[in-house]
Amino acid sequence: MRIRILGLALSAPLIVGWLFTSSVASDDGNTSRCAGSPAAVTKLPAPLSRWAEVRCTPIGYVITGREGWIWIEPSHQARVVIPSQSFGRHADPADSGSYFTKIELTKIGGEEFEKAYDVFHAGFDPKDAKPVGYRLDVTTMAGQDIRLFMFDYFTYGWAMACSKDACDPSSRFVMLNMSEDPKPLPPPI
Repeated sequence: MRIRILGLALSAPLIVGWLFTSSVASDDGNTSRCAGSPAAVTKLPAPLSRWAEVRCTPIGYVITGREGWIWIEPSHQARVVIPSQSFGRHADPADSGSYFTKIELTKIGGEEFEKAYDVFHAGFDPKDAKPVGYRLDVTTMAGQDIRLFMFDYFTYGWAMACSKDACDPSSRFVMLNMSEDPKPLPPPI
C-alpha cells in the first residue's frame, strides 16, 4: 500500500525534497536565478512564516524551515523541503527557475481536522492535547498541487503530506525551533 500511495504522489513532493537535501543549500543570497516570473509566490502567510521560508536554491524555489528552525523526517533523519520542481525531474542547474504559483494556509477544524489528525496521530499518546491544525495548499508553476496538514504545538510543529482523499502517515515530519525546547501543550479543560 505504501508503494502505491507514493506512486499516487501523495508524499512525492516531500520525497523529492528529501532526495535533494544535499543540493538545496542556500544560494548564497543570489535570488536572481529564481526571480524569473511575476507569477512567482514567495511570501508565506502567518503562522507558516513563523516556521518556514521560501528559499531560492539551485533547483528553484523550495519551502523549508526558516532561519533557526529545522524540518526533519524522523525515520530517515532527513531534512525536509517542499520543492517547486515537478516530481520526477532531476535537479538540473540549467533549469533552476521553478517557482510556486499558490501558497495558501487555511486553519481547519471539525471533521477535516479530525480526519487528518487521526491519521497523523496514530502511534502517539492518545492523551496528548490537540494542536491547532492547518491545511497548506501549494501549486507549482507546472500546475502540480501539493497538500500538507500542519499541526501547531506552538513551540514546535508537525506536518504530513496528503491528497484530497487521504493522508500518508509515512510522510510525517517535525518542525523544530532550534533555540527553544519543545514544550507539551497543556491538557484540555
